[in-house]
Amino acid sequence: MDIKTVNQYGRDLESMMKLETHPIALKWYERLEDVPKEAVVPKRDLGKHMALCQAFSYARMKGMTVAMTKRDHWCWNPLVGFGQVDCEPGHPAFEEIVKFIGISDPQKAREFFAGFPRLPRGKYSAVVVAPLASASFMPDVVVIYADTAQTNHMIRCIKGAIGGCFTSVFDGIDSCIYCTVPSFLLNEYRVTFPDPGDRERARAGDDEAILTVPGARLEEFIGAVRASDRFMGYGRRMFEFNLDFARPPFYNKLFELWDLDKGEEWKTP
Repeated sequence: MDIKTVNQYGRDLESMMKLETHPIALKWYERLEDVPKEAVVPKRDLGKHMALCQAFSYARMKGMTVAMTKRDHWCWNPLVGFGQVDCEPGHPAFEEIVKFIGISDPQKAREFFAGFPRLPRGKYSAVVVAPLASASFMPDVVVIYADTAQTNHMIRCIKGAIGGCFTSVFDGIDSCIYCTVPSFLLNEYRVTFPDPGDRERARAGDDEAILTVPGARLEEFIGAVRASDRFMGYGRRMFEFNLDFARPPFYNKLFELWDLDKGEEWKTP
């Protein structure tokens, strides 16, 4: 799999899933000199800081490539989750954050935050995001914002590819971490809901969810979406409240086995 193939995957995904914004390619860089030259660096190039969810928005809505170093972030979550600051248990920053983590019991709050998803401390110097269809780098993870119907369809595609369901962890905040770090570290698919910051400052829709695909599994994922597209692709159908509606042929086989009524079958190409 090369970068041209990855870019084509991005174009195909946008077309097949009728996405309103670009799927995001995300990569962490250990060395700043390896960051793509075309990337906008917020503090250097715009004279301002940016939240990571806003960088996502620039990539998926404006088609931009954005690189963020430690000095560019305007939110604490990625600084901790990406291992760019000291925030271990006992550190003053750790003790400050647990006051606002949303758990009333101080000890439970400390235990919870001690398990917060994190990359190795000090390993990565920058994170870069770009549209998957035009990224110049191989992504560590692909982040897809989609409505619930599109997300449901992609979940079913993944089920077909892996032979079962996948699990996710849900929290009301810190979506930028939950939709990136765990998938990278564990090579797992993940569904996340945009948090209030993403909705209030980065234009995430009230009806959107985030599906994360590990970069190492992108070929598997696209293959599953393409297979589904050939059989029963995603479509925005008009709502019909028909009774005795047409069904897939195997329904009739099942109902015959159960001595129940058969009906009209789907018309297949």
